[in-house]
Amino acid sequence: MKTIEIDEELYHFIASQTKHIGEDASSILRRLLKINQPVKTKINVVSQPETQYTLFNDLLDSDLFINEKSIISRFILLLGALYNYNPALFSIAATSLHGSKRQYLAKDKKSLETSGKNTKPREVIGTPYWVISNTNTARKIYILESIMSDMGISENMINQVINIFSSQIK
Repeated sequence: MKTIEIDEELYHFIASQTKHIGEDASSILRRLLKINQPVKTKINVVSQPETQYTLFNDLLDSDLFINEKSIISRFILLLGALYNYNPALFSIAATSLHGSKRQYLAKDKKSLETSGKNTKPREVIGTPYWVISNTNTARKIYILESIMSDMGISENMINQVINIFSSQIK
């Protein structure tokens, strides 16, 4: 694999052309440019709902998640799982989500710090993203629900994740 640098606008265009969960940039460009896809010797097809179910249940059932008492840490773990599920779709959903004055997610800490007072940016581990942490649980739920919905995550899975956070609101 080779690495190329592209501008933000082109990146968003390529990401917006995703036809199915997990489609990589090379496949998208091959399809758009009408270049034959390479023949894969091993095909492993997993349906979207099954992939979602496994991904989120593995996280939600993990000792790391269960033993984590901090809502912000659980929030960051879920954001990381969403990014790993489909980085292109996450990028589109994350960059389009913001409040009336604040950015919620960005690729650098400084952007979040300048978008409002006391944003307290935290790194989303394993991703190029930062998220504001100085929000109430209801706002964290809104952020998760919006990103998951924009990524095409099933309503059932969204409700399962949201119920975990809703039960922690005092």
